[in-house]
Amino acid sequence: MSEASVRDRTREFFLTAQSVRERMGMTSTKPPQPLQARKRFSQKAAQIGKDIHRTADKLNKLTKLAKSKSLFDDPAAEISELSYVITQDIQRLNEDLDELGSIHELEHTPNNQSNEHASSVKKCLQSNLKSTAESFAAVLQVRSENLQRQQNRRNEYSSSNAFSLNSSQPSFLRAAEPSMGAG
Repeated sequence: MSEASVRDRTREFFLTAQSVRERMGMTSTKPPQPLQARKRFSQKAAQIGKDIHRTADKLNKLTKLAKSKSLFDDPAAEISELSYVITQDIQRLNEDLDELGSIHELEHTPNNQSNEHASSVKKCLQSNLKSTAESFAAVLQVRSENLQRQQNRRNEYSSSNAFSLNSSQPSFLRAAEPSMGAG
């Protein structure tokens, strides 16, 4: 048996289909655009999903940093930078979701199942982004509470009430003084 040669005859098929359409009175010669639009929609939706996941990963890192309660080794610069990056990501993702909606509106095919699917995908992505944004707000709240606690501890340890500045020595040394002077 010899190897059969493979030949792409797609163009011939479309030309034949076009001639049949013309004979039947259908003069529509538009290429199959809905497939390309659905492909764009799917690619954009997949990219948004990946970006939401990456943002959630950054949020997990921020959560660990924000929950740290070290009084002396506070990762404030890293927390601030990560918060800024996450804020930018969320804003960009909202814009991407709007763009996804525009792609869906342009595509709007007569196929109800396809439209319902696209609408469901968009709603799911919006829901995921919303929960990520809510988690971000909760992490920022935890961070604010931790900063307040740290400030209260600093004030407690550095206040003049912690050690009496009027006496020259702490109370435990004052109690030992009379016995030293008597002997």
